[in-house]
Amino acid sequence: MSLPPRIIDRYGHKSFGGSQMWIKDEMLKGSSCGVIAGLDSLMRLKGEEEFSREDYLNRVAEATEYIRPLIIGKNREKRKIFGKEFMGSLGVSAHRFKKGVKLLALKEGFKVRIKSFRFGWLKKIPEYLEKGDPLVMLFTAPRTNVSVEEPSGYKTMCSYHWVTITGLEGDTLWVSSWGNKCKMSVKELKRFSVILHFYSISMEKRDNIV
Repeated sequence: MSLPPRIIDRYGHKSFGGSQMWIKDEMLKGSSCGVIAGLDSLMRLKGEEEFSREDYLNRVAEATEYIRPLIIGKNREKRKIFGKEFMGSLGVSAHRFKKGVKLLALKEGFKVRIKSFRFGWLKKIPEYLEKGDPLVMLFTAPRTNVSVEEPSGYKTMCSYHWVTITGLEGDTLWVSSWGNKCKMSVKELKRFSVILHFYSISMEKRDNIV
């Protein structure tokens, strides 16, 4: 199993993976879950287990140049879409995620292979987790939304979100999201209106890693 990196805050608290909620830029804060999932995956492939939050956020800033959320509004100014003014971020698409992760890995000095799948995931998830490579999921649920439950019990309803999968126990899918070990319901994820994409990220070639 591949666990996400631990990010240490100024009080010594260790997170369970990174969180886009630490980003100061409000537009990126709400749309960089794909950046976090990709960056955390590459960190684990390199064997990087712990970072201070300051160092981690520096890595996030760099990662957004490769795994790029789609931002509407040039120079942070509103633009018209179908006659209406809009400014915001649409998040990281599947295409941008795969392309960006590969480019960021090359920048780090190695190549990665990304295997994607959609069907038969209940059987495949344990198999991929056993290999120890990072496993990332993108879920889209615009009509019904899906809950992501934090350790405190608080549930966030999401329609589009990237998470890193860390375990599967019965009806519970354990994931890293917002710096916490969160859980999701397999029953919810199996609903007809929820679209799932899974990405296993493995190291293809290791060169000049320092």
